[in-house]
Amino acid sequence: MAFPDDPPWNNPVDVIERKLSVQRELFLVGIVSSRLVGPVLAGFDGVRGWIHKLAVHPEYLRRGVASRLMEAAEIGLASKGCQKVNLQVRASDAGVVDFYKEAGYSIEDRVSMG
Repeated sequence: MAFPDDPPWNNPVDVIERKLSVQRELFLVGIVSSRLVGPVLAGFDGVRGWIHKLAVHPEYLRRGVASRLMEAAEIGLASKGCQKVNLQVRASDAGVVDFYKEAGYSIEDRVSMG
């Protein structure tokens, strides 16, 4: 499972079904040699773009897959008029922060509530 700490409301099948009903063109997948190696879900609410659920199969880490998925998501968001993209990283997944910093993102002083 790509996101083992996800809460029950983020059941992968349900998440995919919901995403396919809204801005399905922003549900992108990485394919290598006919193998699904990673998804990214993006969305735009007219004010901010969001990146959700970026993952890469462990065998394909550090091969540029995540970077290409991010680039494709950013292009898709920009095509909708999005000028700012936000994303959240779980505190327990702090190792991912460096990837996003290298991609040009920075930590903003915010309180996330849900």
